[in-house]
Amino acid sequence: MANNRIRVILNDRCLRGPRTGVGHYITQLLSHMPQVAPEIQIFPFYQTYCRRSLRYNHPEPRTRPAESQTPTPSIQTAKPHPSRPPRRWPWWLRWIAEETYNTIFEAAGLLHGCQLYHEPNHIPAPWPGPIVTTLHDLSVLRFPQWHPPDRVKWYEKELFASLPRSEHFITVSQFSKQEIVDILNLPPNRITSIPLGSRAIFHPRPPHEITAQLTKHNLPESYLLYVGTVEPRKNVPGVLTAYAHLPPDTRRHTPLVIVGASAPWARQNLNEMIRHHHLSDHVRVLGYLDDETLAHIYAGARALVWPTFYEGFGLPPLECMASGTPVITSNTCSLPEVVGDAGIQVDPTNTREIAEAIQRLIEDHDFAATLSQKGLTQAAEFSWSRCAAEHAKIYCQLATP
Repeated sequence: MANNRIRVILNDRCLRGPRTGVGHYITQLLSHMPQVAPEIQIFPFYQTYCRRSLRYNHPEPRTRPAESQTPTPSIQTAKPHPSRPPRRWPWWLRWIAEETYNTIFEAAGLLHGCQLYHEPNHIPAPWPGPIVTTLHDLSVLRFPQWHPPDRVKWYEKELFASLPRSEHFITVSQFSKQEIVDILNLPPNRITSIPLGSRAIFHPRPPHEITAQLTKHNLPESYLLYVGTVEPRKNVPGVLTAYAHLPPDTRRHTPLVIVGASAPWARQNLNEMIRHHHLSDHVRVLGYLDDETLAHIYAGARALVWPTFYEGFGLPPLECMASGTPVITSNTCSLPEVVGDAGIQVDPTNTREIAEAIQRLIEDHDFAATLSQKGLTQAAEFSWSRCAAEHAKIYCQLATP
């Protein structure tokens, strides 16, 4: 049986930092693959060779593409703060590190007899055998103004140069698949859309469990929630502006809680935005939370407010729906696929519309309860087991001579 196994090397180095969307994608594949496809053996390279102490059970074009029909959001404050960019290694040092990493990566894959390489994060390293690459979204190409210039240049050079290496591509929504076809000029039959899932830890919680976590973090029983990094495409300024439109009495009784890891410069920008809107008394910034705490914060919120500008998928709305919490999100990009009619879809550039959606959920308890039930039904349609099984099919197809 062991001789019939398909061995896949997985580039899992994005797990070096706090878990974000790609990190959760990797950990869930590793967790579910043994159950759904025991014939697949995955070697997570970074864990195996670079950081053995890491535990998984915790917790571009040569010329810039023409603008698509979706307009670039016009909220001025959505641009990154020009005076506090994140510090980055010099390009030559990054190049040396990348080449060294790639050399060791290839040697390790050959040592383990891997027939296939899965790159889960856009740009694969050189590899002598079949490669499947996951393209989550094309944010860097679609909206280069939201990213550091050197990252944009790197994508514009390396992404297009790497496309011929991959025999097949995986993406996470029909929206992203169509963008890949349109912008990268790849044929649709080389791309498979596989939706992500909601982790089992996210589910409705009994009130006494929620109250214990709220007390621990000094939160009231009623609060609104944003979860994610503080970066331009997430539209945090729009969330704050919409929240500032709410009546003072509403803000006093229902604070806004912001959860997510952010670099120090982004955290400072966030604090400046909060002060600008005179919301210091009504906004709580909790930073990065472990999964157990986040699950209770999700389940206890009146609503998730997530009017992001651009997403390849959107895990927080799905996880919030699985927790029984109503969702307000964008009517653009991939989010209608994820939320369907189980959430309120708004124009992310219209902060008045966002504020009205918030006010309705706060005031109309019957409507909020209806959305909560619809959200549970919608979230049940997405499964990490199904996601892993669909990946296994592609692995088998590519690894079979």
